[in-house]
Amino acid sequence: MCSMTNEQIVNSPDFIKLCKRLKSQARGITLNDTIQALKTVSFVGVPASSTIIQVLLQLIRQGVNDLSLHQIIFLEFMMRNFDRNPLVDALRIAFPLVFEAQLSLKMAQDDVTSLAELLQYACKKPLSDSSINIIIECLEKLSEDIDVKIAKSVMWSLCELRRPLPSYHALLIHCWNVITENIKQCSYTEIDGLLSWMVKKVQQKQTHFYHEGFADSCVRYVVDKDCGFEEGTWILRKLTRLGHINISLIDYIGEKIVNNPQIVKDCKAGALLSVVSGMAAAEYKPVGWNSIQEALMTNTALISKERMEFPWLRLALDFAVLDIFCPDLLRYVFGEEFLQQFLSRDYNLLDNLQLLLLHQAVVTLYPSYSGVLPPQNIIDMVKKYNGDHVQQFPLQAALEKGLGGGSYVWTRLLTKLGHFIDHLVVMRKGGYPVALNQISSNSASKTYVEDLLVPSDSQIILVLCMPASYYAVNCQRLRPVPSLTVHTLEALGYSVVPVSLQHWMNLPDYEKIPYLMQNIKMKCESVDSNEASIVH
Repeated sequence: MCSMTNEQIVNSPDFIKLCKRLKSQARGITLNDTIQALKTVSFVGVPASSTIIQVLLQLIRQGVNDLSLHQIIFLEFMMRNFDRNPLVDALRIAFPLVFEAQLSLKMAQDDVTSLAELLQYACKKPLSDSSINIIIECLEKLSEDIDVKIAKSVMWSLCELRRPLPSYHALLIHCWNVITENIKQCSYTEIDGLLSWMVKKVQQKQTHFYHEGFADSCVRYVVDKDCGFEEGTWILRKLTRLGHINISLIDYIGEKIVNNPQIVKDCKAGALLSVVSGMAAAEYKPVGWNSIQEALMTNTALISKERMEFPWLRLALDFAVLDIFCPDLLRYVFGEEFLQQFLSRDYNLLDNLQLLLLHQAVVTLYPSYSGVLPPQNIIDMVKKYNGDHVQQFPLQAALEKGLGGGSYVWTRLLTKLGHFIDHLVVMRKGGYPVALNQISSNSASKTYVEDLLVPSDSQIILVLCMPASYYAVNCQRLRPVPSLTVHTLEALGYSVVPVSLQHWMNLPDYEKIPYLMQNIKMKCESVDSNEASIVH
């Protein structure tokens, strides 16, 4: 029979006789032999609706409470492609119930491999938290026995778990550590898959899945094994989504581009965006930047712009962070046809704010641009709503106390270009605050920086409150959007003090005001020193 196809086996007289014999003696065979018989007949392609399989399934149903935990797992796996019928459906319902009922009684608590398999099954089924915790606690006790193979299995299982459990955090970290230390024993597909899960979980607000060491080890893997441009850009794309910055990976990709500019010319638009976004997130230009920039501009997808649904505006923003302004791309994203489709999407406030920022960047950082700009009515509409979501100003009280009162601090302002400003203070030479009580025009709802009557020999300082989401997760580097905002404000002639809200909140109370005052003082001193160097 070895040389026969499955179809020939199923239709052969000998096999039919065996099935009839098995059916007639089925009630006399053991549960384990029943499972083996089911495995054999299903392997050769006997349909689940056949009499022989129905007989075997009926025997398994009768002995379901006597199944071992691993027999349940195996049977579920084997029956995954069975066509639905009442018996198959009944068993699929019964298996998780029996598994959970028998778990504490039949689980091999000192077998780490067995426990990993049980966890894999449990995390895919609607089991109670207490049942899953039983397995997790046993695995934690055997943490020293967890090798990289087991660690990967456990990680996949915890990723499959639909709800976070505080009890698994220690096991999660330990498995990340094991994988990180043994990254060379993984395949590229495995690390890419695990990194994808990390991104997915973090985006679902399960930030405990983030592991800085594993993210960096993925980069070392790509560089050490020289995985190539495409593989590197995939990893960079995921790290950028995490907000994780790794300069080594950007250098690696940059070197690939310098050595072979054609790879950027031919790559898909998504790969181009991954490269540019990764560099913009780090605000970093690798060695050979001029060659890299020239290569980026030759990308076929960038030149053709055939897919209007592609995030071209986001690409233009990332280019702007890197001091690249492509007139052809700007004319495209500011054009009526693109904006009509781009701004027609539901829940498009973020789209509008990105458009506003790009407009600000072009006006302030690329004044030589002579192409089309977004319609003024769209820009005015976005400016009207920018900052409305900000309801709290945690720095306000500390600034007012540190500077001498509310008259020295203006809160909730806009620039005429539409920047939202948390706070504004004015300092005269010597680092002394200036009280502002008048503006040059009255507005019922908005206060504009340009309307404040500021003494000519003083310095405007804009204090921006930056939440944790504005920074990279592994360093205090601003992400592209807030970074570009700061650059555009500085281009308007303002001094900007970005304050990390998370860092400030973590300070002892007695350090919070001095911290703000020191940052403002440093900004004043930097301006004074620049003026002195110009005089001399």
